[in-house]
This record gives sequence, C-alpha cells and structure tokens, in this order.
Amino acid sequence: MDSSAQPDRLSDLPDVLLVLIISCLSFKQCRRNVSFKESDFLSPSVFADPIRRVLARTAFVGYMRRWVARMGDQPMDTFGISISDPQTYLDVIESLIAFAVQKRVKSLVLDFSNPAWRTFHNVNREELVVKIPQSVYDLTTLESLKVCACDDFDPSRLSNLEKLKSVSFGWMELKNIQPLLKRLESLTMHDCWGLDFERISGDMIRELAIKDCDFFLTCILDLPRVDIFKYSGDILCFEFDRMNAVISEVDLDFQVLDTDDYNEATEGGMLCQLLNNLLDNGRRCATTLTVCPFLLKRIPLAVSPHLLRRMRTKHLVLKTKLHPKEFNGIRLLLINCPNLETLTLDLLPPSPTATASSYAGIDPQTYWMQNISYKCLRETLTTVVVKNFTGGAELNLVKYLLRSSCRLEKVELYMPFDLDNSRKMFASARSEMLQRSSENVRVCVHNS
Repeated sequence: MDSSAQPDRLSDLPDVLLVLIISCLSFKQCRRNVSFKESDFLSPSVFADPIRRVLARTAFVGYMRRWVARMGDQPMDTFGISISDPQTYLDVIESLIAFAVQKRVKSLVLDFSNPAWRTFHNVNREELVVKIPQSVYDLTTLESLKVCACDDFDPSRLSNLEKLKSVSFGWMELKNIQPLLKRLESLTMHDCWGLDFERISGDMIRELAIKDCDFFLTCILDLPRVDIFKYSGDILCFEFDRMNAVISEVDLDFQVLDTDDYNEATEGGMLCQLLNNLLDNGRRCATTLTVCPFLLKRIPLAVSPHLLRRMRTKHLVLKTKLHPKEFNGIRLLLINCPNLETLTLDLLPPSPTATASSYAGIDPQTYWMQNISYKCLRETLTTVVVKNFTGGAELNLVKYLLRSSCRLEKVELYMPFDLDNSRKMFASARSEMLQRSSENVRVCVHNS
C-alpha cells in the first residue's frame, strides 16, 4: 500500500478484526507454499497489550485451523509455523505438524521463539515445550528444515534423510549434529547453546552461517567446498583444515563485543590472525569480505598489525559508524586489499549526520585529507557504494576516495527510506556537490 495515500476505513480497523476478516478469505487453489507467521498478524502494539494479544492470538490460531481444514487434497511444497509462547496451543501445533507431514512437504519451518529474546541468555528454558515428533525425523521428502526453540531436539536423527540439503537451527540446545553434516549443503545455527563439538566437517557444505552461539574456545572448520561463510559472535580461535581456495563471501561480525572492557591488543592480534588464516593470499581468498566496526577498531591495535597479510578480495564491505577509532582499520584493509574493485560503506545507525569529535589525535575533519594512496586506489577500484548516505561525516571519506582513486567510474549513494524532506534535500545537495567535484565519476543517488 502506498504510504502517502489517505488511509482507508479498513486500515483503521483494530488488528483483531483484521485477523478475523482475513480468516474468512478463501485461499488460492494453486497455492503450494504456506506460512503462518504470528508476527504478520500481530503488530508490536498488540503484543504489548495482554488482553489484545490473547484475543488476536486466539483469532490467529482459529484462522490456521480453518485454513488447514479447507485445504483438502491440494498439494503443498512448503509449510511453516512461527508462533511464540506455544504452551497454550500444543494440540494445535501437533495437528499442524501432522498436516505438513501428511502433505509430504519439501520445506518445513517450525519456529517457536520469542521475539523478546535478544541472546540465548534470555531464553527461559521452561518456554521450550514443543517436541519434534518422530514423523518429522522420518519425512523423506524434506529438502529444507528450520527448527527453533524446541525441546529435546536431536539433529542426528535427521541424518538418514537423503534429500535434506539445508537446515537452520536456533534458540535451543544443540548436540549430536556431526552425523547430519555428511550430505548437507547449507547449515545455519543461531543463538544455540550446549554445542558438544569442536569441529564442523562436511564435504558437501557450501554455506555456513553461525550467529551468537555458545561455542568452545576453538572450532575447527573442515569444509572443502564452502562458498559462503558468515560468523557473528564472540572471538573464537578458528582453525581451518580443508577450505575452499576461493570463497565467494565471508562476513565477520563481532558487534556483540563492541565495548572497551577487553584486552584490545590481544583481540586485535586474534583478528589479524583470523584474517590471515582464512584469507591468506597464498592459499585462499574471499571475493567479498564484510567486516564490522569492532574489527576495524581492533586490528590496528594488534602488537604487530603490519603482519596482516595481503588479500585478493575484490569487494570489501565496511559496516561502520565512522568513528575515528575505525579510521586506521579502514586504511589497514585498503592497504591489504590491492585487487579491490568495489568498496561498500554500510553506515550503521545512528547515521553519522554530524561530524564526530576527535579521538586520540585523529581529527575526522582532516584525517581523510592526507595525500596517501594505495595500490587498489591507483589501479583497480572502480565502484564505491554508500548505504544510508545522509551527507554527514561520511562525506570526508567519499571525497578522499574520489580524489585518490585513478580508475573510479561510479559512486552509488543510497539514502535511508525514512529521511524527512529537509534531510533528504540536504543529502541531495551534498551528492550534487560530489558530482561537481569530479567530472570523470558518475554519482548516482537512490532512495533505499
């Protein structure tokens, strides 16, 4: 719906009534992908009101029951249930799972997590009441499975499902996973605990994503065909056994640690070693490398940051708040990415609309005015992308890149969708200034 249009009478109705209206609508006979998401039916305001939440959840569960009852013999490929606080509706959930199994679905989502949880430390173990029935472990048509916030889940019991290629697990204790990995192509784990393995080994795994899990201090990766590797959480001593020589994408996010309460030099050394081991120019590389502000702050503080080795990365994505603490880290990565073709600045909130103050002798107004260039700026960089562009503190860095890059062809600026008119006009004026300052580079402005 166009947000600029005048609201209609239907949009003004309470969420509970909207759910009831939707529940009376007929479904398309050809529909093969079905997903029941509580969050699609209940707005945050309804969640915050206990009475409205009970009424809306009752209507939502009634809708699911009626929809399934009318489904008949229609075929189905995908089925998903996402509902929090499942204790009240265990019988309904059991019947919905049985329905999905009876339909012999290829993709199944069973998510009973609470949107209020921020990390696995917030999970109340007593809320994990749904048990995966044996019928799911025996569902031989499964190609993709997502399981979140279930009790007594045993992934090893899925190891005989020959068609299962993609799994995602979250918000629960996770053990006995190794037998499942032998034929998987994609593995995602987020906010899991109790992991009883120090090695992730899979000859077929092409994508591995780990987010905020409770690991041991070390983890060995034996993934000879991995193409995408994403990690978010505490700093681990990763060891790499067999790894693909060229990895399409590596994403490292240590935002959870972004405080000043740690040993900065030790962490910086660990991060430099991680980059060296994972992206050693002589053995393996990542086509796209994404890093977080924490890494940018820490790698220059290593005892020997100059030991960071060269990488063959062609696309570098810097998630950054453009704090002066991050500037030396940005330079260090530019030095060590001599083949860089695309540089993306993903500006994290709060957007740097105002110039940051100086830090430890680093003045954000003058730092990027230094006449320093690097091999990638002289020979390979052709594209700069700025996400969440507002024309603020990021302008100094963009002007430096325009001034120092010999082969730069275009600068893509993406403004936030929620900018008010005055800030949008300000950002547009700044982008026009950038265009005027460089005749040989095309500056494009987009609304995100």
